[in-house]
Amino acid sequence: MPCIPASVGAWRTRDNLKKHNIIKDVEDTFQRIQPSSQSKSKSDSSESEANQAITNQEFLHLLKCLGLESHYPRKMGTEDFHIICKKSLHDTQPSKDNELQFYFLQKLLTVDYRVRYLTCEDESNPGLAPVPKPTEQEHEPLDSFDDFSTDLEEEAPESATRDSRVHPMDLQMAIFHCADDFMRQYISTKLAFCQFALPLLIPNPCTSKIEFPLWSLSQIKKSWKEAEKSGKQARTNSYKTKLIYQAETPIMFFIRIGSSSSSSNCLLMKGVVEISWYCPRGSDDDSFDCCVAFCNLHGDARDHEEQLQFLQEISAVNMALVAKSDQSDKKGMKILRDLRQSQRPSVCLFTEKENVNAELMGGLKKTIGDLVAGSNTLFNLDTCLDKARKHGFLVDEDIDACVTAKEKAKALVKLLKEEKLFEIKSHLLPLQGKLQIELEKSAIRRQQLKQAFPLNQLMKSVLGFLQSQPADTKKYFLHWMKILMDDLSSNRLDELEKEYHLLWSQILPQLLKNLDALSEEINNLSIGLEHILGEVGQIYEALESMNKKDEYFAKLPEIAADLMVSGYPVELMDGDASYVPLRGVSAIFDRLINKLGDKRVFVLSVLGIQSTGKSTLLNAMFGLQFNVSAGKCTRGAFMQLIKVDEKLQLYLDFSYMLVVDTEGLRAIEMANKQSLNHDNELATFVIGIGNMTLINIFGENPVFSPSLPQGSRALEQLVPFRGYARDQSTLGWAGSAPAGGAFPSSQQGRGSVRGLSLEQRAGPCPSSPAASS
Repeated sequence: MPCIPASVGAWRTRDNLKKHNIIKDVEDTFQRIQPSSQSKSKSDSSESEANQAITNQEFLHLLKCLGLESHYPRKMGTEDFHIICKKSLHDTQPSKDNELQFYFLQKLLTVDYRVRYLTCEDESNPGLAPVPKPTEQEHEPLDSFDDFSTDLEEEAPESATRDSRVHPMDLQMAIFHCADDFMRQYISTKLAFCQFALPLLIPNPCTSKIEFPLWSLSQIKKSWKEAEKSGKQARTNSYKTKLIYQAETPIMFFIRIGSSSSSSNCLLMKGVVEISWYCPRGSDDDSFDCCVAFCNLHGDARDHEEQLQFLQEISAVNMALVAKSDQSDKKGMKILRDLRQSQRPSVCLFTEKENVNAELMGGLKKTIGDLVAGSNTLFNLDTCLDKARKHGFLVDEDIDACVTAKEKAKALVKLLKEEKLFEIKSHLLPLQGKLQIELEKSAIRRQQLKQAFPLNQLMKSVLGFLQSQPADTKKYFLHWMKILMDDLSSNRLDELEKEYHLLWSQILPQLLKNLDALSEEINNLSIGLEHILGEVGQIYEALESMNKKDEYFAKLPEIAADLMVSGYPVELMDGDASYVPLRGVSAIFDRLINKLGDKRVFVLSVLGIQSTGKSTLLNAMFGLQFNVSAGKCTRGAFMQLIKVDEKLQLYLDFSYMLVVDTEGLRAIEMANKQSLNHDNELATFVIGIGNMTLINIFGENPVFSPSLPQGSRALEQLVPFRGYARDQSTLGWAGSAPAGGAFPSSQQGRGSVRGLSLEQRAGPCPSSPAASS
C-alpha cells in the first residue's frame, strides 16, 4: 500500500470534519423548526367562512347562474382557471351564463380591456356590448382628467343592463367574492394593467360587514413624473415607480346623493368604493402636477354611511353629485352640511343634463385642479389601515397566515438591514455572482462551502420557514419578502440613480471610473427574492458535490419544486454569473416527476433584444408572474410551469408547458464592451432548451437598430446547429408593441447614454418621437 504523506492525511481529516459540520448545519436548520401542525393550507379566515349561509337570495341566484356557488366564499384560486385549454386558444364568446366566469378570467389573464363589456352571445345579440375603438391612449398613462373620469364611471352598456343579462360589473364582483386572497391580488393587478378602477371597500352581500382588501392592491406598481412649476419655468422631477399602496397622494372622492338609472340593474356594486390613480407624465398638458387618487362610492351615499365617513377622513377634496329630485331630502342635506363644515374643500354639482357641457367640464377640471394643488393632505393606503380597523372593516392582511408571514419577512429584512446594503449579496448570498470560474470545479465548490457554511441566520430562517409552513403561509411569506426587500433599498437606490445620472450627463472621461464604481454599488444593492431562491440552488450544488445524500439534502430541490407547482417562477440561470446549476435544476425536475408523474412537457423560450417587452409578452399571453418593472431588465433566466387541460392534452400531446423568460441580448450597459460571446452563448442556450423560441424584435433599446442585422446572421448560424432536433423543435418569430402604463426603460436605464456611441449620443433622444417613429 502506498504511503500517504502526513500533511495529506491531516488535510483529509480536516476536510472530512468540515463536511461533517456542514451536514450537521443543514440538518439542524430543518430540525430546528418543525412543520406546522396545520393540516390545511387555507387560511383560518377562509375556513371560518366555509359554512357561511348565503342569505341574500338575489346573490345566491347570481352565483348559481354563473356556476360559482361551489366557490363561495373565497374558495377559488388561480389554479382553478390558470390552465391552457381549448377555449383559450380561440377568441370565442360565451353562449351561456355559466361560461361567463371562465371567459372573464381568460380575457383578464391576457389583459384584454374588453373584459368589462363581456356578455353572453346569442343569435340576436353580440357577445360584447359596443365599446369605443381602441386608440394609442389605451397604452399610455392617463394624461387628462377626461380620460381618468372614464375609469370611474359605472360603464354599463345599454345592451348589458337588461334584466336577462348579467351585468359585467356583477360578474367581476361575484368572482371577487369567490376568489381567495391570492386570486384577488391577481385580479386587481390585471385590472390595474388595463387602467381600470379597483375595489377599495367591498360590502359583503350576505352580511353587513365591509372588506378593506389592501392585500389585493399590494403588488400594483404605478409610474409617473412630477413637475414643480416656479413662475414661467417648469422643472421635471425624477421619474417615480412605486407600489401604489405605499405612494402618498391626495385623495379625492366622489359621491352621489340620489338614485341613478345607470346602475339600477347592478346588484353587487351598491356601496362598493372603487379607486383609481391619475399618473402625470411631467408634461405641460398634465391635469395635475402630482399623482392623485380618486375614489368613487357607488350607489346612493345616504345608504352607505360607514363608507362615507371613512372617505371623509382620508380625503383631500370632496365632490358630491346631487340629483334635482333629492335636493330637499333631509338626510342628503345633512351630508352636504357635513361636507360644507369639513376642513377639506368640497365641490357640489347638481346633476341636470342641460348643464353638462364643455364649458362646465372645463371649469370643473380647473376648480378640482386648484383644490388638489392647494391641499396638503396626503395619505397612502397602508396608513389607512388603522382607520379601516377603527370603522370595523375586515382587513385581508389580518388573517393569521398573512400576519405570520409578514412578521417573519420583517424579521428577515431586519437581519438584512444589519448589513451594509451593498454588502448583502457578498455576505449573506455568497454563492452567486463573480466566482473564480477559472479554478477547477472541485476547488470552486470547496470555496463555496467555506463561504456558505455554517449557514447564516438569513438562509437558516428562510429554509426553515419554507419547509415548516403550509402552502398559503409560504405564499404570503414570499409576497411579503418581495415587498419588504424591494422597499429595503428603494430610497437609497433612488438617490444613487440621481447621482448616477448627474455623473453620466456630464460625459467627461475622468468620471468613467467613478461611474463604474457606482454601477457596481447599484448592482450590489439590487437584491431581491430571486437571489435568495437562487442561493438555495447553489447550496444544493455545493452539498451535492460532497456525495452526501440524506432526507434534508433532498428538501432543497423539493422546496423549489413545490414553488413551481404552485405557479411561482424559479431561477434557471444566475444572471450575475451567467451560470446554470445543472445538478440543482435536474434535481428540481426529478422532484416534479415524483409529484406530477413523468409527463410530457413543451418548453417555450423567448429571445430578443433588451427592453423589448419579453417578460410582459409572456405575462400577457399566459397570465404568468415574471417580474416586470420599467427600467429594470430581467437578469438571468426564469422558468414557470403551466398545466394543460386534460382534454387538450390529447390534441397537443403534452401535459405541461414550461415557459422560460430570459435576459435580453445587446444589453445597453454592455454595448461598448465585448459582449458578442455572451450574446451568442445566451442565444444558443435559449434556443437549445426550447421546443419553440419566440423572437421578440420590437422595443425600446436605443442600440436595437444596428444590432438587428448582426442578430439575424447569428440566428441563421444557430438554426443549422439545431438541425439534429428540427422535428421536435421550432424556431418561431413574434413581434410585440410596447406595453402601456409605464415609461420606457430607455428613459431611466442607468447605462442608456453610456451604452451609445458618440454618433448616437449626438442624435435624437431615444425617448423622443423622432427616435421612436
